[in-house]
Amino acid sequence: MLGVGPMSRTSTLAAIRLANRYRAPVALIPSRRQVDARAFGGGYVENWSTDEFSAFVRKHDEGGYALLSRDHSGPWQSQPDPTCAEGSMSLPNAMAEVKVSLSDDIAAGFDLLHIDPSPALSRGFSEDDVDDIAVELIEHCVASMPVGRHVAFEVGTDEQDLAPDSLVATSLRMTRITNKLEGRGLPQPLFYVAQTGTKVAETRNIGSFDQPLTVSGSIPSTVHLPAILELCGSHGLLLKEHNADYLSDNALRWHRKFGIHAANVAPEFGVVETQELLDCLAELDLTSERQRFCDLVLSGRRWEKWLIHGSDASELERVRIAGHYHFSDPEVIEIRAAASGAAEAKGYSLEDRVYNRVESAIDRYLRAFGYGGPRA
Repeated sequence: MLGVGPMSRTSTLAAIRLANRYRAPVALIPSRRQVDARAFGGGYVENWSTDEFSAFVRKHDEGGYALLSRDHSGPWQSQPDPTCAEGSMSLPNAMAEVKVSLSDDIAAGFDLLHIDPSPALSRGFSEDDVDDIAVELIEHCVASMPVGRHVAFEVGTDEQDLAPDSLVATSLRMTRITNKLEGRGLPQPLFYVAQTGTKVAETRNIGSFDQPLTVSGSIPSTVHLPAILELCGSHGLLLKEHNADYLSDNALRWHRKFGIHAANVAPEFGVVETQELLDCLAELDLTSERQRFCDLVLSGRRWEKWLIHGSDASELERVRIAGHYHFSDPEVIEIRAAASGAAEAKGYSLEDRVYNRVESAIDRYLRAFGYGGPRA
């Protein structure tokens, strides 16, 4: 199953339509930074609150194939408060906040919730503490569910890395969290997020999964993945991969051969939409509008988190990386409207062209993952 990051209205709509075209489930995976509870001001994607995002999806999902799947929900996973330093919120306050967000997800009809307290690790908490936080949040969700309602869970607190994690470490984490949930009488997760050797930086995947030679000191994916899948199966869990962006068609087809159950792709679709917008602005000779867009993105500095240490990425590459964070800014909406008018004068729809490019990018994954049967 593909999880699609709703980087914009365009990518959200494309994912919904493709799910209905193939008549197969596609998960929409907003992070709290992208879409969040109304109480926290929503997110940077369309300024949508959780209930507004859910209503949009349900309105366009005629066949009921689009799944609402919260990605990376946990303390310190929301947009930083501009009035204080990021991460300065105490654990009790961060937990109170995320519980409001998760209750809102359940009320809005979300199907799957990724419980991810991993930011606690960088704040001095142990892995055992992180597991306890995850259990507390799952317990809160279960208590928040109306009678007869079922919501599935995804757990996994490790950040993706260049190479797969050791089987011993993964086994210990998996055993620890499943035992704690069982001890509290709580449901076991549907998915476990494990490292498969995928990692996104700038506009490429720098992990070992898609490399002809493995990262030094790592277990090759051909050896690691069957073992990790067997480990998941022994606990009754399905394997979820994050950061599958930019993998080659061949690497994506191997996902089916290995038996990976689900994979998430997000920033790539934002980059694709940004690049198409930039191309259109150049072709339409909207030089000043294109420069305004670039200046806005560069000054926002949202590209910093994606750069490799010592990167020599150009200004244009940085715009491509982070343009999607600004699609809902009033100035960008104005620029896009001007471009739409200029394109219409030349006999074509800018938004249709952007949509088609994004849809094609999503469809590449769906076909590789077996959506559409023999055509994949």
